[in-house]
Amino acid sequence: MIDRQLIEQIVEEVVKNLLGAKSAPNSTIKHNILAVGDLGKVDSNILKVLEENWNVLPYDFSEEAQLHTVMKVIFLDASQDLFVKGALGICDTPESELLSACIVDYVPVTLFPKKNLYKILNGEKKTNGEYFSTLMEYKEKLLKFGVEINSLGDFDAPKPINTGKLDSMKLITQRDIQNCKMNEIFADKQTIITPLARDTARELGKSIVVMDTKGAENTWKWER
Repeated sequence: MIDRQLIEQIVEEVVKNLLGAKSAPNSTIKHNILAVGDLGKVDSNILKVLEENWNVLPYDFSEEAQLHTVMKVIFLDASQDLFVKGALGICDTPESELLSACIVDYVPVTLFPKKNLYKILNGEKKTNGEYFSTLMEYKEKLLKFGVEINSLGDFDAPKPINTGKLDSMKLITQRDIQNCKMNEIFADKQTIITPLARDTARELGKSIVVMDTKGAENTWKWER
């Protein structure tokens, strides 16, 4: 009978000896974010901040979205039509289909509603009581689906990844997955990931994010 734990330990020692103590150059990598909507309508100051913190990829509906290559999807100037369809699971437009795909595949997604709609959802603008209650029910549904609803000016950006830290992850073992307090472990395309590490990541619902040399990222995520 094969002892997978023993094999894991042997692989770990052999690979560490082969890799030695190489150091990676210090640089930063920005997360990919897919922007759905007209970036030309975004305030120039806000757009500048967005581009400083993210690798912004404008979405073209004529192409299939590569959701596995992005950390988040944002819908700029989202209409009430998209808001309601997302809550009800209606997919009859390219936008609503993409939103549904994000929800189904657990891709982090943020809606930036049109200004008037955002004011209603935030209680800044008073409207018909029953109508407001209905909109709030849709909002609660979207939040339960994992959809974030925010204003672009208040949108938080992640800290750029220091690729100098990736060198220690040339080998990812079961122990690395178990000891990692974060839900994401970063590596590069040369990283060796043991089978037990993959199994453990799947069991714990953690992600292994594989960064390429151009700063793009592919996320392998296993659900609980």
